[in-house]
Amino acid sequence: MKKMLVIGVLASSLAFGAGASKAAQVVTMQGLEAAMGMIQKGFLRDNAEILKMGTQILKENLHNIDSFVIESSSEGFDPKTYAAVEVNALSKVAEEITKSFVDGDKSTARAKYDKTLSRCIACHNIIRK
Repeated sequence: MKKMLVIGVLASSLAFGAGASKAAQVVTMQGLEAAMGMIQKGFLRDNAEILKMGTQILKENLHNIDSFVIESSSEGFDPKTYAAVEVNALSKVAEEITKSFVDGDKSTARAKYDKTLSRCIACHNIIRK
C-alpha cells in the first residue's frame, strides 16, 4: 500500500514538474513575442527609446536557454548546442538593430529585425516538428 502511495506521489510530481517546465517555456516565448512587438513599435513610431527597451527585453528573455532546449527526435541534432548558438546570434543581432537605428541607418536596422524574425520562425519550425 505504501509503495502505491509513493509511486502515485512520484508520478504526480513528475507530471506537474513537466507542466512547470512547459509553463516556463510559454512565459519565455510570450516575453520574446512582446519584445519583438516593442521593437516593431519603435520602428513605427520612429522612437529609439522604445526600440532599445524592446531589444533589451529580447536579450533578457533569450538567456533563459532551458526554454529553447527540446527533446531531439533526429540523429545528430544537439538541441542544447542549437539553443546556445541561437541565443548568441539573436543577442548579437539585437545589439546591431539598436546600433543601426541609433546611428540613423533605419533600413539596416529593419533588415536586422527581419533577420531576427526569420531566425525565430526557423526555430519554431524545428521545435514544432
